[in-house]
Amino acid sequence: MATGLEYTEEQLNYYRICCITTDELTDALRSIFKQEWDNRYATTLGEWKDEAKNGQAFKNRESPRNQARNKELLATMINGNRAEWDCTMLFYAILYSNCISCGLNSLVQSNVDDLRKFRNEVFAHVPQGHISETKFQSAIAKVQGAFQALGLSTAKIKEIRNQANFPTSHLNKVLKEVDRLKQQVKVLEDQLQSETTPFCILPPKPSHDVAARNDEVANITEVLKQLKETNESRLTYLYISGNPGSGKSQLAGLVAKQIFKQSTDAFVMTLNASNLDRLLDSYVSFARHLKCPEYAVTITLNDKDLKTEEKIADVKSLAGTKVELYASWLLLVDNVVSIPEMNAYLPDTGNSCWSKGQVLITSQDTTSIPPDNSFIKQMSVSKGMAPSDATSLLATISGIADDKTSEKVAKALDYQPLALASAATFVKLLCNSKPSSNLGWRDFLDKLGEGQLKNTETFLSNTNSRYPYSMTTAIALAVEKSMSSDTVLKHAFDVISLCAPQPLNLDIVTNYIQKAEENSDVNTEGEFNDKDIIGLRIRKSSLLLLEEENGAIYVRIHQVVRDVIHRLTKPHCETQRFEVVRVSILSLNQFIVDKKCDDYTANGFRLLVPHLKFLSKQVEAIFKENHLSEAIKNEAFNLKHYSSYFIVFGEICRVHFDLKAAKRFASLALKLISRDSMLDHSNAASAHSLMGQILRDQGDLKLAKEHCERALAIRRQTLGPQHPKVARSYNNLATVLSDQGDLKQAREYHELALAIRQQTLGPQHPKVATSCSNLGNVLHDQGALKQAKEYHERALSIRQQTLEPQHPDVASSCSSLGTVLHAQGDLKQAKEYHERALAIREQTLRLQHPKVATSCSNLGNVLHSQGDLKQAKEYHERALAIRQQTLEPQHADVATSCSNLGTVLLGQGDLKEAKEYHERALAIREQTLGRQHPDVASSYNSLAMVLSDQGDLKQAREYHELALAIRQQTLGPQHPKVATSCSNLGNVLHDQGALKQAKEYHERALSIRQQTLEPQHPDVASSCSSLGTVLYDQGDLKQAKEYHERALAIRQQTLGPQHPDVASSYNNLANVLSGQGDLKRAKEYHERCSCC
Repeated sequence: MATGLEYTEEQLNYYRICCITTDELTDALRSIFKQEWDNRYATTLGEWKDEAKNGQAFKNRESPRNQARNKELLATMINGNRAEWDCTMLFYAILYSNCISCGLNSLVQSNVDDLRKFRNEVFAHVPQGHISETKFQSAIAKVQGAFQALGLSTAKIKEIRNQANFPTSHLNKVLKEVDRLKQQVKVLEDQLQSETTPFCILPPKPSHDVAARNDEVANITEVLKQLKETNESRLTYLYISGNPGSGKSQLAGLVAKQIFKQSTDAFVMTLNASNLDRLLDSYVSFARHLKCPEYAVTITLNDKDLKTEEKIADVKSLAGTKVELYASWLLLVDNVVSIPEMNAYLPDTGNSCWSKGQVLITSQDTTSIPPDNSFIKQMSVSKGMAPSDATSLLATISGIADDKTSEKVAKALDYQPLALASAATFVKLLCNSKPSSNLGWRDFLDKLGEGQLKNTETFLSNTNSRYPYSMTTAIALAVEKSMSSDTVLKHAFDVISLCAPQPLNLDIVTNYIQKAEENSDVNTEGEFNDKDIIGLRIRKSSLLLLEEENGAIYVRIHQVVRDVIHRLTKPHCETQRFEVVRVSILSLNQFIVDKKCDDYTANGFRLLVPHLKFLSKQVEAIFKENHLSEAIKNEAFNLKHYSSYFIVFGEICRVHFDLKAAKRFASLALKLISRDSMLDHSNAASAHSLMGQILRDQGDLKLAKEHCERALAIRRQTLGPQHPKVARSYNNLATVLSDQGDLKQAREYHELALAIRQQTLGPQHPKVATSCSNLGNVLHDQGALKQAKEYHERALSIRQQTLEPQHPDVASSCSSLGTVLHAQGDLKQAKEYHERALAIREQTLRLQHPKVATSCSNLGNVLHSQGDLKQAKEYHERALAIRQQTLEPQHADVATSCSNLGTVLLGQGDLKEAKEYHERALAIREQTLGRQHPDVASSYNSLAMVLSDQGDLKQAREYHELALAIRQQTLGPQHPKVATSCSNLGNVLHDQGALKQAKEYHERALSIRQQTLEPQHPDVASSCSSLGTVLYDQGDLKQAKEYHERALAIRQQTLGPQHPDVASSYNNLANVLSGQGDLKRAKEYHERCSCC
């Protein structure tokens, strides 16, 4: 053996490392072990004194698993003498034993683990006998640093570091120990290759609390379970997709945690796949948790000649050799930005090493997710959290429990976890900053309404290191990327920016994309020719939600996505804006044309109305005078076609009672027509006709009449007097006249329409049935119930012969007949017809269709007349529920149902609730129709009836006077409804004792009814009866008797001898006869009354 002076510097380095490892390292570990043992067990099991009882106590606290795995080590350790323990035993005792490792201080754990790595990496794997100066200095610094951190003396380390020679005998002993230790390390490495240890590495938690989302976790866990059961020896994949901020990572982490809890020997590992550098770091951590040879991992990681991609591949391959030892496992690949770019670095089904596990991938790159098959599934979380989880998260983070308001917040934020967490953080900080103020979720909703969402989000994003983006910022990045890289999505976002927040039919979106590309200069090679292909590409976006309703597919977006799209498309120049509007109009029109349906009451058209309303405002802005000429000059709009489009759009809005949007389209159509005299006259007539119907619905009957007359004049001039469209104009004009109370003229026009249709279409045409039905309605209003019934029966007969027995128009005839029979007092048959109408509508439309509500309402009215107030109420409640669900909350039919319910409740004596329903009906009508509409007068009338029963005659009189004033102004002084108001006022004045005024109002009512209605109309009988009662109280028994006798005669003729109103007339006459002293006849009339 050479002397120390003959050693090279690299040899000396080697000997120095050997001495540190065999002597100093072991002594240090013995000291650390005793320190940790005594800290834990000095007062219970006693201090460590290197005795057998100490060793036995150590072994007894080890789990059966540990005892079995470390049997050879424990055979020596049980003696308790640390001097007999080598490094392997000491590392096990400190880092892996049940006694010490649990609760080990992180400082001690990390530094002892560094010493273990030093022994295994530097000492055990250096070339025999030589260590370069650089590697030596690096290794000795790590040891010295660990000793210092552990509070151990480094004097001996420094001495050996500078030692220049070694005694031969000592050196031989050290080298012999080195050989033994290297053999031991080799055995341990071989053992590690065949041993598996469960571990669970989850995605980092955010800086805020998260919701449990138990139902979603259970659902995803079940899908993973089914995938595994059907693919026992095959790698399976589950993709969790969703827009930014939808909580993909959090949810995947909760699922992974649940999977690990349910297993006994599996592992769960998370790979951060947001970029290649993070993925490499994750794979390195993965390999170390799998206990892959550290030297192999380190060599790959430190190799400067390898690219990041190559390093990932090498470490992945190394991990695969250990993964195959596990019976099952779950790999969570989180935040994949581009699935195609990441696929090469993920486990694949062709490698048997990875065949026993599952890969759970989170990504918003939905366009690249493979379709579902036997071993691949996809689940989207774009819809957000369950509402209960969302409100729970808001309460947990903010500390504010306000279920009702927080539900509104959660809905406004589309149940998106990141948005909810941001909102809750903001509200919590806001409340903490003003502890004395009563701040809460309502204040957040106010800020949301002010457009402050983006500003409220920064308080979380600035402190959330896990995800430093706000919801709005993350969405904006995703939208910008989609718009710049995907033409389909760019066009989709353009049309969505011009539509309402409600779901939009997918066909409209695909129409837009196709029409936008028709004039494109780019050669797309037929890329946009197929709607199905476009639809599939739209479905792939995580920013768009697709939902099915009644066989149609609708596109929906979250509000934050919508806000971002609006912000990004707002800077469009005027030409771009014109183009987007132009193509949107064409797309909507194409959708309507493709429907091939003139019945705009269908649900598909109802869902179109919000978008038409939104579009109408955009078009109106463009078509202002200074823009219209620009549009014409640039030929942005084909005036001829666009006026017809606007007429159709307006008709759809009118049918669904969005009268403001309908009027906007009608006005636009008329404006276009007025600009160009060469336009088709049929469009002009249609536009005037539409405007007339809209104004009629709004209660502006005078102007409505003018437009209907204009439409009629144009059609008579251009089409001739016998054209079916002329008949339609007569019909529309007659309807307005009927509303004005000019029933005679209305009837004449309906008769003209009927004559034209019979001549041009034939006596059995469905349009002839329509005219018969309209005539029946006018005759009903005139009190000619017998004739009205005949016309409705004819209409029903034609429809039964020409249409299917379950056609909705057959139901309409049944409904009209039921209404006439109800007026005639034939309640049994009226009910039968209404029940038949209801059955047809339930079968052919749907249970929640507005016309089903109409039948329920009619049935409720009949049952009310039959005295079955309980069932009447149930039908009216069902009608209201349907209308609230299918119509706008301010729709006129909703008001009608409220009014009907109020009337039933009045009959039941529940005056308080009756008043509330009538007040609600009044509020709706005033808001949608204006204060001077006839329907508003009807609500005042109904409220007055309730107030009268409550004894508040003063207020009742005021409401009746209001109703009368509105009706006189809107309908004219001779309208039947003016007579109704006069009659009601007469009744209140009668109750107040003002008999003279009461008589005057009843006389006026009778006069109007005699001029406008048939002589035998039931309302004429009512006026006679009311006048008879006032005269009776005034003592004029003779004239009172005459009026009651006239009322009785009319009622017997029109209503039949058994009608309740006939009984009322018998009773009134009996009272008069009794007052006259004719007790015999009075008795007879009382007996007749009791028989009715």
